[in-house]
Amino acid sequence: MMRSWYVLGALGLVTALAYAHDVAGPVAIAGTPTPLSVESMRAIADEGCERPPGYRVGTVQMLRGSVLEVGVTAGELVVCTIHGAGHTRSVGRTDALDTRYVGGRTGLVWDDESVEIGRVAPEVAELELVLPSGKVVKAELYGEVFLCHVPEKITAVRIRAYDAGGRLLRDAVI
Repeated sequence: MMRSWYVLGALGLVTALAYAHDVAGPVAIAGTPTPLSVESMRAIADEGCERPPGYRVGTVQMLRGSVLEVGVTAGELVVCTIHGAGHTRSVGRTDALDTRYVGGRTGLVWDDESVEIGRVAPEVAELELVLPSGKVVKAELYGEVFLCHVPEKITAVRIRAYDAGGRLLRDAVI
């Protein structure tokens, strides 16, 4: 009779460990925050971001402990950041991109870096930012939105936009 209790106890322990592994993923370290899934970030953005009519999401990401959502409407670039203390939203007007291909640039700035955010035309397949130091940084493209992690503070930047064939579409300081 006593052995059956050991078996039941062991079975309960194995079940609890299997459940914890399934819920927490392959690695769970007490006190260590797990990254948010894209679905969780979208739910946070859905609750915290005001979206104008005709809004299209470009990207949702974690950035320095905040959820960042960037999207566009026909004439606006919309940036929303949600953090523990609340949320901030900025809306910038963008003119038609036609032959300019890149527009609506804004940035999130910290002491040691910035993230440049803007709008790109559908023809743009690659976007480079040439920093004042001469370093070239490639932007991440998400449909009509670009994001670029810049390892220094900048006020103006030279951009080079290319199409899928590698043809230079625009080379300008913005």
